[in-house]
Parts: sequence; structure tokens; C-alpha cells
Amino acid sequence: MAGSKDLVSSVLSAPSAVVTTPVSRHGWLLHAAVLLSGFAGLGYQMAWTRMLSVSLGHEFTAVLAVVAAFFVGLALGGLLLNARLRNTQSPLTWYLVLEVVIGAWALMLIFTMPHYNQWTAQLIGSQPDPLWHWLVAFTATLLVLLPATFAMGATLPAALQLAKTIGQTGPRVAGLYAINTAGACVGTLLATYYLLPSLGLNRTLILFAAINFGIAALLSISLRGAVNKNAASLNEHTESETPTGAAKPVLPLLFFTGFLGLGYEILVVRVLAQILEGTVYSFAAILSLYLMGTAIGAALYQRSQRAGPFALQNRFAPYAVDRFLLAAVALACLLGSGLLSQSQWLYDVVLTSLGPSNWSAMLAELSVASMVFLIPTLCMGALFSHLAQRASGNCGLGLAMGVNTLGAAGAPVLLGVVLLPKVGALTALVMVAAGYGVLTWLLPRRRFTWRYNLPVALGALVLFVLVAPLRFVAAPAGSQLLQYQEGVIAAVAVVEESDQSRHLKVNNRFTMGGTASRFSDHRQTHLPLLWQGGNAEQVLYLGLGTGITFQAAQYYPKVEATGVELIPEMISLMPYFGVDAAGDHWPSRPKLLAADARRFVVADTNHYDVIIAEVFHPSRDGAGSLYTVEHFNAVRQRLAPGGVFCQWLPLFQLDLSTLRSITGSFLAVFPNAQMHLAHYSLQQPLLCLLGGDGLKGFGEDWLQERVHNRALQQQLVQSRLNSDFALLGGFIAGPEGLRSFSQGVPLNTDDFPWVVYQAPSFVYGQPEPPAQRLLALVEQLSAQRGTLLASEQRGSVFDQRLQAYWQARDHFLAAGVGVNPDVGIKEMIAQTRGPLLEAVALSPDFLPAYDPVLQMAQAVYNQDPLLARELLLALDKANPTLPDARELLARMFPPKFGSLGAEPRAN
Repeated sequence: MAGSKDLVSSVLSAPSAVVTTPVSRHGWLLHAAVLLSGFAGLGYQMAWTRMLSVSLGHEFTAVLAVVAAFFVGLALGGLLLNARLRNTQSPLTWYLVLEVVIGAWALMLIFTMPHYNQWTAQLIGSQPDPLWHWLVAFTATLLVLLPATFAMGATLPAALQLAKTIGQTGPRVAGLYAINTAGACVGTLLATYYLLPSLGLNRTLILFAAINFGIAALLSISLRGAVNKNAASLNEHTESETPTGAAKPVLPLLFFTGFLGLGYEILVVRVLAQILEGTVYSFAAILSLYLMGTAIGAALYQRSQRAGPFALQNRFAPYAVDRFLLAAVALACLLGSGLLSQSQWLYDVVLTSLGPSNWSAMLAELSVASMVFLIPTLCMGALFSHLAQRASGNCGLGLAMGVNTLGAAGAPVLLGVVLLPKVGALTALVMVAAGYGVLTWLLPRRRFTWRYNLPVALGALVLFVLVAPLRFVAAPAGSQLLQYQEGVIAAVAVVEESDQSRHLKVNNRFTMGGTASRFSDHRQTHLPLLWQGGNAEQVLYLGLGTGITFQAAQYYPKVEATGVELIPEMISLMPYFGVDAAGDHWPSRPKLLAADARRFVVADTNHYDVIIAEVFHPSRDGAGSLYTVEHFNAVRQRLAPGGVFCQWLPLFQLDLSTLRSITGSFLAVFPNAQMHLAHYSLQQPLLCLLGGDGLKGFGEDWLQERVHNRALQQQLVQSRLNSDFALLGGFIAGPEGLRSFSQGVPLNTDDFPWVVYQAPSFVYGQPEPPAQRLLALVEQLSAQRGTLLASEQRGSVFDQRLQAYWQARDHFLAAGVGVNPDVGIKEMIAQTRGPLLEAVALSPDFLPAYDPVLQMAQAVYNQDPLLARELLLALDKANPTLPDARELLARMFPPKFGSLGAEPRAN
């Protein structure tokens, strides 16, 4: 192969001697086709990834397998069809066939994917070895998507050949790549913000398939004559564009730049997960900015190919363009990595400036993504265009893109799984940037390479010195970070407050409980197990968090507990919250599994007496699939005869419209559904949707007849669940009321994942306080509440007392709205005494209103004894059946005050 200076000079300067032909009408049609093809291609990727997550799960092994399989399919299409496309005399036919294959396979997947998901989940199994999980996920994804991804990988090379036959001469690779990527950017935004929320997955896929078929029909009608006219000159243009042998170092560069480019995206996305809201729109913002920057970079490179003194090749010596662009990408990645440390500041500034709203939060996410992605991706788009342009004439664009895509396929595993947890995000990003500098040594004429690498080395050194590790953990003054783990799925932190309480944070956005909520967390186990009847043996937990809810299962002698948690690091951090899953205090050793809850339920073959689904933040991308009709159906299949399913819902993290959709979806599977409150907190109200064949109707003395273990009895006293009224007192509504509540709201399904797209409006907006939502919910459902009791006990004295208890509870909740807790004891008494005493009068059994009055009387006694006496007298009058007020009154005021104990009844 020739390696002389004259040959190299001719290679780099040749394009500037060719003036690109103005785009003709046929050229505009081809550009429109390439744009629409990119639009549909990215939409397919997003839709198929969401569909496959049902069977493959959201474990990082599965996510990586899907990404890798998608890229490998693209690479195979470019590599295996490269020679045929370069030599074909019928590029139009090839392009039409490729578009039709993509559309036809997309339509076929609409019908076959549900069955394929079921088979794949069972093949993986409920407790797979990680290697087996990855292997099946990768192979299954590759096979089921291969016809479409294979065709996608060859569309751009086919479009390049087609451009030549319609008379578009000069450099075209960068321009076509820019147009295709711009279409992908538009597809990302339009599909996420409009098509998928409005049409659902299947109808969106049908639309994308129609676009593929429309492209084929339009080009077949419009370009057939132009292609036949210019076909004779196709080989001449192909062979004359770039001399043979000129692209020798280009293919390795394409491979490694593909690896490093996607690696940079993966690492930045992981860091930004600690800043952005983690919704489906957050990922769309990042991806769209990545694609937009790449498209603009390619377009700018295309413009630089025009003849003139400012042409890129005329301003650099041979191979200096390559070194310059590699160094530019390296420095841009270092700059983006440094700016990552300021992403929280920028996000807060935009939100503060615009005020809380959906659009301001989305704009804040786009601003952050622009800051860290725009400059690096501009350089990456120019670099890829330059390398692909050089390789296309000698090797073919299909080979160039295939090699680049194969390199990208390895980035998720090597950088996301191996490197990131070992060295941290900042070091990994610096290594990616340095990798671009190292690639300059693959080029000939290494004598001046140090000139380009010296700025990169200095930039990396500055970054290490000035930028702290990219850890974002919001912690108030006086708190400390006890543990931080950069896992393969998320960054997990344990924070200890000044009062020694601890809480768990995931990606700095989601607080997954803590020691301060132990009372509530234990109730999330006790309530469903007691509702089931207290005789459960097999109990499944979907989601573990801190493990405190799971911990309460140890007090049930017969229970064998199985816990499933998506993020492995959270299991390892349970000891920080006093949870020892390996201790001898468990009656049966529990099983803890790191697995995706949705996939586990589909793949598992065991049956459970009680299934408890932990609190899943509805707006978090991926959590919406745990509230679908299909998931609830899969859960029902795992229930043993007489089993119950409890789905906990965070009312403080969702609005009522989202709650309606989830409730309607639950009712579609469990028509006997009930809704309960976990406790009476107005700041963080928790709801439970309860369903299953085990709900046969409750009765009086429910606890007394079922709970005989002394240790469990003591725990129920601590959890304030030592009476039937406490156990059943959180009931909000039965199936009739819930049907009325959810009427007219679309169900949340795999095809129409309404919650995924609706729930983010809650975190992006400015919702009313959770207490107001709880009060609105209770008021709306109270008229159709119904009863919990079996038919033979309805209308009994116990039923009447229970109905009175619920009325007192509703009054108690309404009274708490608007109460200011940060006032003195006298002001607190003035705010609450009337409503509390009214609630006590409504139900003598409602201790949540009785006990606070006792406590306030004790607290105010030293300041104002007469006020304390007045409170106790009024309390005893409101509920004379309890002796507590009289006894406290007698202790506070000696007999010299007279027979005060009888005074309330006398009055």
C-alpha cells in the first residue's frame, strides 16, 4: 500500500477539490426519508426496550444485554451487507426492502412480544446466575429484534449509495449522518412527550411502521426514474471517491471511538441520575441532547468539506485533522466532566428563576444535559463523520458503521459494570477522555502526537485537583454520610442525622425509609399479615428498601419470608438500619434476592399466602410497570388459595389522578379490592390496596382469635395494633367506592403505560400538601365506604362502633389540616382541643384523638394547671367509658380539690 506524503496529501485534500452538487428535488426527498427513518428508528428502540423490560427486568445485566444486542444487530447489518451495498446497481431496491422489513417486523412484534416475554422470563428463571441472565437476555433480545436491527444497520449505507445514483456528488457521509441523527433526536422528544403518552406503545409502533412503509412508497414512486438514469455511473463514483489503502488506521479508530463515545454517555447518565428527577422525561432530555449535539457536529463537519480557504483539510497537515479532532473530543469530555460538578447548581438556578412547574423542571433538565453534553457531542459528531468519510470510499460505510457500533456495544459492560463501581465516576470519565488521546498514537507520523496529548494530560490533572468526586448527597447541617456505594444500577447512600436517626437515599432523589419511620414500616408488614388471618407461612416482599418492613416478619413463628430488591447495594446496607437477615432470631432463615420484582413474579413458580409490594415511587422511570394490570395479574398467579396481596402506595408522592388509574388497574384484577390507611400521618400518608381470595369478611375479636404468640403480641402493642379497631380503623373504601373513584380514568397497562407518563407531572409541578389530597380522598369515598364485616355481623353493635370509629377518624384527619406544629403548647391546645374532643365524642374507641388530649394536659400542667384541669374534665365528659382522664386528674389534683373524678359525669 502506498504510504508516501503525496498520497496522504491527496487523500486529505481530495474532498476540497470537489464542490458538492446543490441538493435537487430528488436529493430533498432522500434527505426527508433519512430524517424520518432516524425518527422511527429511535422510537422503535425506546418502545422495544420498554416492552422487553417486562421479561428481562430492570437489573443492569438485562439493561446492558438489551443495549448490547441492539447495537450488535445494527453492526451485523452494516458489516454483512456492506459489500453488497457497495457494489449494487439497485440501491433504491435495497433501501426500499430495508424500510419494509423494519416496518413489517415492528408490526409482527406487536403480536408476538407478549408471548415471547412470557417464554423468556421462564427461561431466565426467578433466581438466575448473573452470567445465565445476561446470556439469555442478550441472545433473546438479539434474536427477537434481529430482522429489524439488521435492516436498520444497513439503511444509512444504502442511502449513501442511493445518493450517488441521483447525482449528489461530493462528500455525503457527514450530511446523511447528521440528518439521520437529527431525526432520531426529534423522534426521542416527540415519542416521549406526545406519541407514547397519547397513543400507547402498540399504536405508536403502528405509526412508526407506517412511516417505514410511507418512505418506501414515496421513494419508489419519486426516485425510480432518476436512479435508472444515473445507475451506470455508480461504480465510477464509488471507486474514485477515496484511493485504496487510505483508510488503514481508520477502522481501529472507529471501533474505539464508538466504545469511548457511548461510554461517556453511560457514565454521565449515571452521574446525572443524582441530579435529575429520574423520570422517563429525564432520560429523554439526556438522549435528545446527546443526539442533537452529534447531529450538529456532523453538520458542521459536512459544511467544512466545501472548497475554499477555510476547508478543514486545507488548514491541517496530513493526519493532523484526526489528531486535532481526537484531542478536541478528549478536552471536551474533560470539560463536560468538570461541568458535571456544577450540574446541581445549574438545576437549582433554573428552577428558582422560573418557579416550580412541569415546564421549568423539564427546562432545568435540558439545561443540565446541554451543559455536560453539547460540546463533547459536537466534537464526537465531527470526529465520527471524519473517520466514516475516510473509510467509506475504501471500505464502505456499512463496514465503518458496523465497526463503530460493535465498539459501542462493549461500553455498557466494561465501563458501566466493571470500571465505574471500582474507580468512581470522575476517574472513569477522565479515563474515557484520556482514551481519545491515546488513540492518536494509532495514526502514522507519531512524531508530533505529544503536542495534542499535552493539553489533554494537563486538563486531566486540573480535573483531579479541582473537582471533587462526583457524589451528590443532600444532607442537612449536622448530619454525616455513613456510607456511599456507586453500584451498577444506582448510587446508594446512608445518611445519619444529628438526632442519630438514619435514612437511605438512592441517587440522592429517593429516600427509601429509615430508622425514624420504623413504626410505620413495621405496620406495613403487620397489617397485611393480620388482615390475612395471621396464619401465613409463605410471604413475598417486592422491594425491600432499608429492610425494616421486611424485618417485622421475624415475629411471626410460621412465616418463611422471601425478599426481592432490584438494587443489590441496598441489601448490603441493611445492617446500618438494624436489620440482620442472617441472625438466629428468625424462625426460618429468610431469602434475600437481588432481582427485578416484575420479572421475578413472572418467572417464579412458587405460591405465597401474602405478597407485600413496598412503596414504589410512581414517577421513577420503570416503577410504572409495577402498577400495570399485567403485573397485578402476574401477582395474582403467585397467590396461594386464600392469599392476599397488599400494594402500598405513597400518597405523598402521587396525585389523585394517578391514584385513580392505579386503583382502577388493581380493581380489574382484584374485584374485591379494599383501600386502607397505614397510619394517620398527614405529612406522609400511606395507602394500601388490598385484594385476593383471602378477603372473606372480618369480624369481632379478629385479633384475639388469631394472635396467640406473646412476642408478637408485644410487637403489636408497640405498633398500636392491639385492638380490632386499630387493625380495621384505617379502612377507607371497599370495591363499590373504589369503582366510583376510578371511573373514567384509563387503566395502566403495558401497552398504555399511563402512570409512567402521568406521574412525573407530580414531581415537576407544585402539588398541594399531601394532607389536602388525603382529606379530598377520604371525603370523596366516605359516602360509599361500605363495611369490612362478614354478612352475619353487619348491623351488629360492633359494626356500629366500627362505623363510628371511621367517622371519628375522618373528623380527626380533617382537623389536622392546617395545624401549625411549631407553636407553644397553649397555642397548640387552642388549635386542636375542639376538633379532638369532637372526634372523641364521635367514637369512644378512637384513641388517636383521646391520647393527644391526655398528653397536652400533662405538658401544660406546669404552666397552667387550671387549663390542664379543664382539658381533662372535658375529655372525661366526651368519653366517660375510659378511666384515664379521671385517673390523671386525680393524680394532678389532690383530694383537697374535692371529688373531681365524678365531676365530668355530673356535668
